[in-house]
Amino acid sequence: MKRSEGALRIAITKGSLLIPPTYFAVQHAQRLSDEFDFSVFAGTTEITDASARHSLRIVDALDDVLPVSRRLSARHREIVSAAMPRVLRRKIAQWHPDVIHQHFGYASLPAVHAAKDSRARLLVTVHGGDAFSMLKTMSSRSLAGRPALARMQRHVSAAYRHADTILAVSDYIAGIAVQGGADARRVRVHYQGVDTEWFHPAEHESRQIPRLLFVGRLVETKGVRDLIEASTAIVKEQPHELDVVGGGPLLDELRAIAPSHVHVRGSQPRSAVKTYMQQADALVLPTRINNGAREAAGLVLVEAQACGTPVIAYDSGGTSEMVDDGVTGTLTREGDVGELADAVAQFLSLPEPTRRRMRDDARSFAVRSRSLDESCRQLSAIYTEEHQ
Repeated sequence: MKRSEGALRIAITKGSLLIPPTYFAVQHAQRLSDEFDFSVFAGTTEITDASARHSLRIVDALDDVLPVSRRLSARHREIVSAAMPRVLRRKIAQWHPDVIHQHFGYASLPAVHAAKDSRARLLVTVHGGDAFSMLKTMSSRSLAGRPALARMQRHVSAAYRHADTILAVSDYIAGIAVQGGADARRVRVHYQGVDTEWFHPAEHESRQIPRLLFVGRLVETKGVRDLIEASTAIVKEQPHELDVVGGGPLLDELRAIAPSHVHVRGSQPRSAVKTYMQQADALVLPTRINNGAREAAGLVLVEAQACGTPVIAYDSGGTSEMVDDGVTGTLTREGDVGELADAVAQFLSLPEPTRRRMRDDARSFAVRSRSLDESCRQLSAIYTEEHQ
């Protein structure tokens, strides 16, 4: 781990840190570690990627006070750590950071109070669900679910009130944050960016049948049923294979009902996901509204484009900010399965030179506009702007 003499001390904070899948919480710190002195603080952690643990100083607050908790599941450790916010608050403040950068408005009270204790600047990145929580009403929840919503809203509201800067992962989410009570003067868009060195094009395997790809959690909101329906509707006229990568509550059902051209792969390691993206002809992400919430940003779309893979998606939430529509992919009306099927069929009928141009444009868009390097450059400026 590289450390810069006299560098600003940046505390990255999060209620719980699970790697995989939440690489986004630490990727900027890994890339900027020669410029700033980072420590990552979480109420509890579960990190199985050794490179992440070895490249950063990571503090697990629960480990220090209750080592025996390692016998519990990750979910139960989250519950225990959430009941002990003062431990995390004390750990953060004792490090005397110059800047505290909290990911997610929920589980933010330790960071909010530690910023007061240490007089550090507080940045809060809102990722989607936390911003949408402020628009929920108690009547939309069951009696059993209302205490959790009230707690989430209390945390997000505190983050909005006390953060010096609120960073939103898309312009769409910035608008949702303002709608939910954040001061528009302190809200800025900061696209998370993807590692375009890790996600890169590779030679396509030689094959006659095109391959489509879905990557995401297998839940209703991700629209995987819509995709399978659209794919099935056109497969006779436009033969293709469809790989469905991801885990979730719909996994067993989809495996039981999937037609022969659809291959439900389940959860895959990060390296395997990259390979699927590199080999796919297009990634399709028909995310749709769910309980009033839409796609916050859709980083998987940028990851695919960084691999030189065009994308097709519903025009939902922040999705349009992640695609150069008509150039690197196609956006269709949210929830319109027929239009989605037509878009996929049209893509599959394109001549190879056109697809090759789309692949090149997709890669260029990701590198130029949504790369981790560009995101880090912007974040570095944000970290230092009041210390210059």
